[in-house]
Amino acid sequence: MIKKAYATQLTYEVTDAEKQKAEKAIIFFNRATKLLNMASEHLNIMKTPFKTNPEMDVPSVLKARAAIRRFRDRSIDNFDLFKKEAFKCINAMQEFASDTQTIKLIKSFITSVEDLETKVNELMYLFNDLEDKEFSKKVVENIEDIQKQCEDIEEIVDERIKSHIQSNILARSWVDSISNDLQTKLEKKTPLMLELFNERQDQLNEAIKEKTQIG
Repeated sequence: MIKKAYATQLTYEVTDAEKQKAEKAIIFFNRATKLLNMASEHLNIMKTPFKTNPEMDVPSVLKARAAIRRFRDRSIDNFDLFKKEAFKCINAMQEFASDTQTIKLIKSFITSVEDLETKVNELMYLFNDLEDKEFSKKVVENIEDIQKQCEDIEEIVDERIKSHIQSNILARSWVDSISNDLQTKLEKKTPLMLELFNERQDQLNEAIKEKTQIG
């Protein structure tokens, strides 16, 4: 079955094969946001103690240098995993490159991921100078900045990209969701409004017939 999907400036027909690719793209986006959440939550390991002790002195920081470096390396790995999954998301959406709205959304996603990478790199640079007297303060500020960027990316994915895929490519509505949950199929042979119209028309015809007979 071929359905029409409507974007801002383009109307195109979505085949079953394309719909399968769109569903696969949603799976990639779900995986990406899950990895992003994990990476963001991991940052709390460092943020919580430093935020609780903003005046932590240099000797205390140096004493924890081994743990700090492990945290740094794990954080890099976490965000690298997210970026790899984000690339799969972008690659999966290439199928719809002719749709201007899709391209606009993907560009927004790419830019937001690039901004995240910049912020993560800034945090990593801080670990090169553990003797900075404002180290703990800067770390907390950078981590909160990164976590805010993570939230922005998740919002772009959930409220814009996935919504666009479901509404314009898969043409899904809340009715479809309820139908799937209940494992039922809605009758599509006669739309409800047409059925109601026909029922009302039959009633009117019957009334006219009765009046004619009486007359």
